[in-house]
Amino acid sequence: MKKRFLFYLVALLSVWSCGPVNNTDEPVVDKTLHSFEIVMSTNSGSGMKSNALVDKIGNIVYVTVDEGTDVTSLVPTITSGEGTTFYIDGKPVDSGITPVDFTSTATLTTVGSDGSENTYYICLKTGNKLIDGEVYAIMRKYDIPGISLSATKKEKLVYSSGYGFADVTTMERVTSKHLFRLASISKTQTSIGIMTLVERGDLKLSDRVFGHGGIFEKELGTEGLVSGADQVTVKHLLQHTSGWSSEHIFTSASGLGGKDVLGRMKYVLQNVPLSNAPGTKHSYYNMGFGLLGCIIEKISGKDYETFMREDVYAKMGVKDIWVGGDQYNKRDNECVYYSQDGKNGYSNDMDLIRALGGLIASTDELMKVVASVDYGTVVPDILKSETLDLMYTPSEAYNRYALGWRVNYPYYPDWSSYHGGTLAGTGTLMARDKTRDAASVVLCNSRSYLDGFDDSMYDLLDMVMDQF
Repeated sequence: MKKRFLFYLVALLSVWSCGPVNNTDEPVVDKTLHSFEIVMSTNSGSGMKSNALVDKIGNIVYVTVDEGTDVTSLVPTITSGEGTTFYIDGKPVDSGITPVDFTSTATLTTVGSDGSENTYYICLKTGNKLIDGEVYAIMRKYDIPGISLSATKKEKLVYSSGYGFADVTTMERVTSKHLFRLASISKTQTSIGIMTLVERGDLKLSDRVFGHGGIFEKELGTEGLVSGADQVTVKHLLQHTSGWSSEHIFTSASGLGGKDVLGRMKYVLQNVPLSNAPGTKHSYYNMGFGLLGCIIEKISGKDYETFMREDVYAKMGVKDIWVGGDQYNKRDNECVYYSQDGKNGYSNDMDLIRALGGLIASTDELMKVVASVDYGTVVPDILKSETLDLMYTPSEAYNRYALGWRVNYPYYPDWSSYHGGTLAGTGTLMARDKTRDAASVVLCNSRSYLDGFDDSMYDLLDMVMDQF
């Protein structure tokens, strides 16, 4: 299996050095944290099988110890400048001697010989050190405050973990139950919703969307449509082969601000010529999935969220996937999103983009979804095999995209289906591997625009699926 990443676990298991440099003749009181370790030699009886993995990012010290370790009484080994004393959660600690309860985030205070202080936060967890090391590397390099990751093997959850903070202000730690924005992973969910209607016989993939006899004939009219628009089908929207290429879902240009999906589409139908004949060329088109959400609503008679929860997720035993909101309407177990490069993730209208990028979910819930549409027998599929065949078959115009799912990934050819997502403040990726009978998903509450961010996510998931 092709890999693009280099493991750095050995380096992380060792102590880092970050001592101060004195460029003056004045004495400097060194209270900097030089190293923090949890080692087997001072923790016999704890259940540790090897020394802890430690990664310091700013003033946060991330620590992973082996699964099964008793984290309520671990002895840390701490070094700093001469004369420095240590306190954890306000209690004095002798390095290599004093046991500490690391069940929750611990506050480490280093007090210099002059009484001045530095503060660090110890985020200790049990887990797989190889996986966690790669996650910490992503958090460090790409400035990601919080990440959730889950993985299944033969449709059973084998690993799930949270890293960092869902809210950096309150220092609420991420868990695999926290809700994250899915961005374009939402498209996979909309596809499952559409295929549910197709399997019921309520909708055909060949149904035309616009013009005479089209699904939206009444709502969008039949006069003044740009040439070829009346040939666009439901299948074209799912494949991104509608023929349109310019986006009108994320813009307020041309008087589109404040309009819903159908209002925006009416403008497109009358003013934006198709770049290609429908079905002939793949061009990623977010508006198409916005329309698919409207199709779900019209055919089912329910709003998008209600249909997905009642007619799709309920069959899977999934209860915690929703259409997201703004910062004033976030759910209790939802992350805060931290945008980079001056962008503002909270400027997105989550209801407007509900079917193309507006859902929120936890990694654990998403693994239930994947297990319900993967041809497996441990978890019953909610769709027939022939329906799944349709959903995962790539278009003739582009063999790397099927119906709302990416397929045929060249670097990892055994990935049977996958999809990523990007919004300001959000980075996501979900994949299923047919050879290893495994799946994994990673959700981030920030999005980096540095080169390599996406590759690091792909590499992480492939490595995770290789662990079990």
